[in-house]
Amino acid sequence: MFQNPFIHPFFLPLLALFAGLLTVILLLILVTVRFNFARLQQSDLFERWKMWAIIAFVCTFPLLSGDVTTLLLFTGLIFQGLREYAAVVRLPPSYRRVLLVVGLLVIPAAFYSVEVFFFLPPILLIAGTLQPLFFHEEASGEGVRHLAFGALGWGYIAWLLGFLALIYKYMEGGLGILVAVVMAVALSDVGAFTVGKLFGRHKLAPKISPNKTVEGLIGNILGAYLGFSLMNFTLPGDLALVLMLVLPLIIGLGAVWGDLVESAIKREFQTKDAGTWLPGFGGLLDRIDSLILVGPLVYYFLRFIQ
Repeated sequence: MFQNPFIHPFFLPLLALFAGLLTVILLLILVTVRFNFARLQQSDLFERWKMWAIIAFVCTFPLLSGDVTTLLLFTGLIFQGLREYAAVVRLPPSYRRVLLVVGLLVIPAAFYSVEVFFFLPPILLIAGTLQPLFFHEEASGEGVRHLAFGALGWGYIAWLLGFLALIYKYMEGGLGILVAVVMAVALSDVGAFTVGKLFGRHKLAPKISPNKTVEGLIGNILGAYLGFSLMNFTLPGDLALVLMLVLPLIIGLGAVWGDLVESAIKREFQTKDAGTWLPGFGGLLDRIDSLILVGPLVYYFLRFIQ
């Protein structure tokens, strides 16, 4: 249930890797501000660097500390992601409360059994049809619409993020694969930003996310391959080669897909950021939007090859 993260075989290699990456990135940021520390404090890139440092260690320790802390980590991501989503789509208070409660069921169900995890969606959808009937006054005649966005939020955020728990719990070498996936997603974001800024010319989806470019998509995939290659020591030996060759492509494309889906939702409601929880990034949902689609794509690929 619990284990000491400091004696986990991944701990020291991850510590060295994170420290090295963060140092290199900090030096690059210092170069961009010409080693002017006053400008550094005002830099958005430095703000993001600080958040990356916090995220790296806040996410790593629970994953290396056993099932209970991992369950709490995944549940916390779902809870905050749903809170921000409910605010973006403007769900009434009663719908928000129900959405948060049913969202908290996903990870315990996944940890209990795969069958229970896949049993949840139809049962909750059937139960959810009662909402417009019982909360019709608060919904002001839009009960079915609120139910639709509530159901979308549960499926899109809670249930799809639950696939990360399935990878961790039931796949061969699941913890190592999951850590590599998270690193690949993080560096795919860095690759997309860097290549897009330097070489971005051709718009990818101008009506949904005007800043995204085809060149940024290529940088996204390259970043995913870099992240996965750096994490090769966490991969199960018998699957390492096929995972190194195929998964970064799936992760890179899935990360952009997830990002565009969240952008489409925010554009629908004319919202720039999902929240202010993470300085430099916006809300937590703005940071995990890529993982939302990557999780199930990776899970089904692993099921296919295992």
